[in-house]
Amino acid sequence: MFQVVVFQAFLEKLLRDFSNKEERMRPENYVAFFTVCGFFIGLAFSIISIDEAFDICAFTLFITFMFYVFIHIAIMNFVDIKKISGRIFNKGDYEKTSNNIINDLVIREKKIDLILEKLNEEREELRKNEIKERRRNARKTAA
Repeated sequence: MFQVVVFQAFLEKLLRDFSNKEERMRPENYVAFFTVCGFFIGLAFSIISIDEAFDICAFTLFITFMFYVFIHIAIMNFVDIKKISGRIFNKGDYEKTSNNIINDLVIREKKIDLILEKLNEEREELRKNEIKERRRNARKTAA
C-alpha cells in the first residue's frame, strides 16, 4: 500500500511539473509512455512468475491494460485539458486560407489544361508532317 501511495505522489509531482512549464506535455504522450511502461513491467513480471506462454501473454496484456486505465484516471484528475489545448479555432482565417489554396489550384489546373492543349496540337502537327514525309519518300522511291 505504501508503494502505491509513493508512486501516486511521484505521478502527481511529475504531472504538476510538466503542466507548470511553458512547453507542456500532451496527455496523449502520458498515455503512450505509461502504456509502454506497463507492457514491459507486465512482461517482466509474467516471465518471472509464469511458465505457460498463453498465461504470459494474458498476464502481460492485463497489466498493460491496468496501466492504460490508471493513466487515464490520473489524466482525468490531475491534468487540465483546457490549459494544454486551449487553442481557439479561427474559422475566418481557416476559410480564407482554404479559399486561397483552392483558387491557386484552379489557376494551376487552367495552366495545365492550356499546356496539354498545346501539346495535343503539336502532336497532331507532327503526325500530319510525318504522313506528308512518308508520302514524299514513297513517291521518290517509286520514281
